[in-house]
Amino acid sequence: MKHKKGLAATLALCVSLTAGGASVLAFSDVKDEGQKTIVDSLHSKGVVNGVTADLFRPDLALSEPQGVQLIVNAFGLKNEYATASAQNKISPTTWYADAVQAATQNGLSIPVELNPQGKMTREQFAILLLEGINTTGEYPVIMLYNDIKDENKIGKDAKSAIQNLLNMDIIELDKDGNFRPDQSLTRMEAASMIFNALEFVDKHGNGGSTEPTPTNPGEGQQAIVPTVTSTKVDDKTVKVKLSAQMPHPGYGLKIEDVKLEKDGRAIVLYTIIQPDPDMMYPMVITDVTAETDIPTGYTAEAQPSGK
Repeated sequence: MKHKKGLAATLALCVSLTAGGASVLAFSDVKDEGQKTIVDSLHSKGVVNGVTADLFRPDLALSEPQGVQLIVNAFGLKNEYATASAQNKISPTTWYADAVQAATQNGLSIPVELNPQGKMTREQFAILLLEGINTTGEYPVIMLYNDIKDENKIGKDAKSAIQNLLNMDIIELDKDGNFRPDQSLTRMEAASMIFNALEFVDKHGNGGSTEPTPTNPGEGQQAIVPTVTSTKVDDKTVKVKLSAQMPHPGYGLKIEDVKLEKDGRAIVLYTIIQPDPDMMYPMVITDVTAETDIPTGYTAEAQPSGK
């Protein structure tokens, strides 16, 4: 997919993952053809460079300042107050001060102090990447909760970003279904995420493709399947609770009807309550529930009502 001319022109001004770099397109240490396509594409636009003229070092860990610099470069973020200090604990003379100031001015979650030798984690980069994407406009988010095996290791502030990036097809889980949030990010992983993010912006942003956007909840509702739990109230009654996770608090869950089947199933028909189009909601994954009672002896099963 080709980027818009305006975006390409902006990216052509970007520097690299490191403080310097060369202009050679082919790097001898990038063997995988898919990775080579990504690196060459970003390098041709000035987004990334090698650590030498011939080496990209795809497995080298990204430092915290390099991660911030990469996000700033990729999305063309500008420091409008060049003489202002970046952060109280970051000297304005450091090589990454301008990038930190630009990121901060554009609303990115930059810590008060960056460790020049600290390694950027996958979780940290995911947060900054989504915030960088959001500086380019608003985008539809598909209504799907992804099962992440190591979700218990993901910080509260990162869960929503990681879920959204998965639904945008910008990041992916490993073969075991883990995200590995606390592991350091490699240069190749960062380049792949940036490449996918720019493709997403190019496709869905203003002036981009006219292809259909992802289905919103309520338009088919196949994306959300609530969890069903049953609790005995008394000898005649069982309380059924439907639970689901939504991308923000504007959505809700409503039980429309219950159909008692001859085979012992109680079909609980539900709908997704749509957000108010005139309201703005924080993109924070939110738990929603709905409850109803069924007779004892039936097994509850949730189905979309189709309304």
